[in-house]
Amino acid sequence: MSMTNSMAPQNGEDWLKGAARAGYAARGLVFIIVGYFSFRAAFASGQAMDTKDAIEVIAGSGFGTILLAAMVIALAAFCLWRLIQVAMDVDNHGIDAKGVFVRTGLLISAFSYGALAVYSVTLLLGQGAGSGSGGKSGVIAYAYEAGFGVWLTYLIAAGMAAAAIAHLVKGVKAGFEKYMAIPSDRRWLLKPVCQFGLIARAVTFVVLAGLLATGAAGYESGETPGIDAALREISSWSFGWLFLSLTGLGLVAFGVYSLAEAMYRRIEMPDVG
Repeated sequence: MSMTNSMAPQNGEDWLKGAARAGYAARGLVFIIVGYFSFRAAFASGQAMDTKDAIEVIAGSGFGTILLAAMVIALAAFCLWRLIQVAMDVDNHGIDAKGVFVRTGLLISAFSYGALAVYSVTLLLGQGAGSGSGGKSGVIAYAYEAGFGVWLTYLIAAGMAAAAIAHLVKGVKAGFEKYMAIPSDRRWLLKPVCQFGLIARAVTFVVLAGLLATGAAGYESGETPGIDAALREISSWSFGWLFLSLTGLGLVAFGVYSLAEAMYRRIEMPDVG
């Protein structure tokens, strides 16, 4: 009996670690799809897509129902893992200004992927197909109706800018390595790919922050731009096709970075027994 009790916490920790790794893998798959179609859009008449569009691609693929169900579970698991990172500070970020900043970003990430999991459920139930990514609803739409949507949009823009800085620093300094145990024979390739992915993700955050800040007063319906809008903005620049193709490749690299986290990240779990 005592042996069973002593094993319970370990079993719980193993389950949560597996859930976290599945979540990283799900995020990786989503960004590989987004990056691929963005790269393709740079050389064709196709359109850039966001994470919801990527989920729709998965839903429409062979074995779509099975894959979508797996995505629901994995994204929900990733949301749970983010919340654990925030609440229990398993990565030892601390409670100083930098630690609070990082943990706030993780909390925003938890809500973002939680919302993506909910959207996946609507597709699984046949309620979200064809909705695309144009209409944003929920908190932002309510905020505009209540009269404080502009300020909320500015706040989100500031958060995007902060996230851009964090991703850029993490990419340039390869700060992710202290949380990952990448085998030495694969580090020579994975390290620069992960750095490129993080920097590309930072670029999309910068563009999004700019779009949000400059257009906040015009989002009266709460339809704020997503990653697809950022990619379209990039494509409108001079030599936009080049920047869009590089960003698309970078988002694929970010997806690879997420898959690397699924395999090699050190996941320290609190006692859950």
